[in-house]
Amino acid sequence: MGQGVQRTDTEFNGPRQAAHALGLGAPSEWRALLGGRSNRLFCGAFPNGKLVFKFFDNTRSNTLFPNRVRDEQNALLALTNIGIASTFRGWAETDFGVCIVYDFVDGTIPQQTSMQTMWALSRLHSCDVAQDFRHISSDPSDIQAQGISFLDHDLSPRAARLRSNVPEVPNAPDVASCFLHGDPTPANSVITPDGLTFLDWQCPAFGDPVHDLAIALSPAMHVVDGAEPLNGTQIDRLLAAYADETVTDRYRALAPLYHWRMACYCQWKARLGEVAFAAAGVAEFN
Repeated sequence: MGQGVQRTDTEFNGPRQAAHALGLGAPSEWRALLGGRSNRLFCGAFPNGKLVFKFFDNTRSNTLFPNRVRDEQNALLALTNIGIASTFRGWAETDFGVCIVYDFVDGTIPQQTSMQTMWALSRLHSCDVAQDFRHISSDPSDIQAQGISFLDHDLSPRAARLRSNVPEVPNAPDVASCFLHGDPTPANSVITPDGLTFLDWQCPAFGDPVHDLAIALSPAMHVVDGAEPLNGTQIDRLLAAYADETVTDRYRALAPLYHWRMACYCQWKARLGEVAFAAAGVAEFN
């Protein structure tokens, strides 16, 4: 997502409606935030601090990365005072759709997945979260089926190559399901003096921690945001920072299949006209 660049958006009155509905009054400043590919975000400067107003686009949801307003709200509430998510401030219906409001986190958006990311993921995966979120499967056959589904009706040579090169992975010991961010890319995090805070909680889940590791370390998710993919040495250091060999060994065993599925997803996105995903998919699985 990202909380960075200002742009002009004078015709969109949703943030003002949401602020009024929540009794927040008028801010001293509004600015639109760039960085997200799925939703519209605005920042308002209020007497008690800056708040983000997030408007959801239901057309941007898919099976790998759902876009669910209630799930983001519940994730933020579940992680109150944990220190790895922003503080939820409210929910409002507007003429421009549903909006959730949370504290703006001031800091630096990292270019690559960092040690701080892995420490924060390890902390997240140990959280005891009682909310009812979707459950995702880490069974190799289910991962393969999801990847193939992204190639439906795609007659291109790239799709044919992906269909004919599904990686075979060894059996890997199961690990306990845990609470997942669902999309812990560098663009969905911000580094502050107190550590790393994850942004964009619209696709949380319960499941295999390898799911989050595969996305955090994904070459495609770096390339699509204009960053260099991680090299092998960097990945080794990051997995060591996660500090759970049962999980990281399972990641190493299943990584080829996760890379393949991400490449299928990128192929689907490229077919929809999001051209950055074509090179990203090749970086993920050539």
